[in-house]
Amino acid sequence: MKSKFEESICSCYACKKACKERPCWPTPKETQALIDKGFGARLMRDYWVGDGPNGEDIKIVSPAIVDNEHDNAPLLPFGRCTFLNANDLCELHDLGLKPFEGRVSSCKSSHNGLHEFVAKTWNCVEGFQLVKKWTEEFLA
Repeated sequence: MKSKFEESICSCYACKKACKERPCWPTPKETQALIDKGFGARLMRDYWVGDGPNGEDIKIVSPAIVDNEHDNAPLLPFGRCTFLNANDLCELHDLGLKPFEGRVSSCKSSHNGLHEFVAKTWNCVEGFQLVKKWTEEFLA
């Protein structure tokens, strides 16, 4: 799926605040890379409501909200990302593992459709299989 979003690097107050409010979503390939690097237990299963092939929710595996590691996202999935360090910086950034949504989110541009765009990258066989595999291995 081609993206209309451009990558951005910013660590202003507004951008850091976003990571305190909700973890950014990766694509399936990015989640697989996080698992391959040993971060599988710091992820959670989240979802995008009702846009799946038969109207069901699209399941997603993303960085966890603190205290929701290797669990399901809470009903209201808001809280600090487990990968936000003590300096309010993403510890995945310098590892080249920062999720797509976080790489393109910026205080300088519109976020219209970004969360939905990333959710829909999971609406495929690769995404379904990865959620199933992660669930079997890590879900508490």
